[in-house]
Amino acid sequence: MSSKRLHYDSALKRKVIVYAEMHGNRAAGRTFDISEANIRRWRNDRNSIFSCKATTKCFTGPKKGRYPQVDEAVLHFVSETCAKGLPVTRQAMQLKAGEIAKTLGIDETKFKATRGWCDRFMRRAGLSLRRPTSFCPKLPADVKRKTAVEHSFQKCCVTSTLTDTKGAVVWKSAHLGRCGLGSGPEESVSEFEVL
Repeated sequence: MSSKRLHYDSALKRKVIVYAEMHGNRAAGRTFDISEANIRRWRNDRNSIFSCKATTKCFTGPKKGRYPQVDEAVLHFVSETCAKGLPVTRQAMQLKAGEIAKTLGIDETKFKATRGWCDRFMRRAGLSLRRPTSFCPKLPADVKRKTAVEHSFQKCCVTSTLTDTKGAVVWKSAHLGRCGLGSGPEESVSEFEVL
């Protein structure tokens, strides 16, 4: 018997249970190199072990929550809110779950929409919270460069751009007075400047 913790699939557990019923727990433990305590526990859980798939290794609890009506209603709320394009937060799910539990007549001492409940609900439903991202496509490098130049000149109060036939950017009517670079508000640079 090893002291290392191991997981056994249900097929092996079934073999061990049948052998233990015929020869005893100690003999089954020696034959399969499994502790007698495990065999006793498996024999007590005989019905669940024989009713599950042969590849199941452990029973980690229900796949549904204790109140599946609340889970379904909150999931419906989340899908409706996402369909509208609105963000969904944990707090919104918790508040909605509390409201739904009240309408279903579930006592507050039995159901609490805590953060832990919300995490488990999201795991059961396959939900995840993501940060909002922009939906802008990536721009080509030349467009990025042109946009960066326009931004830097807009800071200096350059009002409009033109593109000549060769692709050079031509700036029109830069008013330096509003930026604080010129002496008066009406002062402007020449009509066109080619970069």
